[in-house]
Amino acid sequence: MPYAACKACTRLSDLQRIAALALALGLGACSSLPQPTEQIDGARAAVSKAEPVVVQDGAAELRVAQYKLARAEQDAKRGDYANARIYAEQAQVDADYARAIAENARVQRAAAEADQSVRRLQDELDRRAK
Repeated sequence: MPYAACKACTRLSDLQRIAALALALGLGACSSLPQPTEQIDGARAAVSKAEPVVVQDGAAELRVAQYKLARAEQDAKRGDYANARIYAEQAQVDADYARAIAENARVQRAAAEADQSVRRLQDELDRRAK
């Protein structure tokens, strides 16, 4: 009977070894991710490109992009390349979105000004025609 108990202990030990090996391989695969330098550089460029354009419109989205870029840089320094990559990609998208919002607002204002100028000219023509 004591042999059966030892055999059960051995089986459990084998399962523990297999689980430990699988965990080690899984962690090794995660740590072998390359540093997301391109993604972080792209996010930095997008944020830098958006900053002068975004004054009022899109400011909240730009702040989110700046936060995510900072988070990506922190995660990269800690070696958490998977999260760093995700945050960098999100920061780039958010910065591009903030820039698009600001550009759209600028174009909308320009269109409204042009429309107002056309109305003034039309009014002037109407007055002269009378």
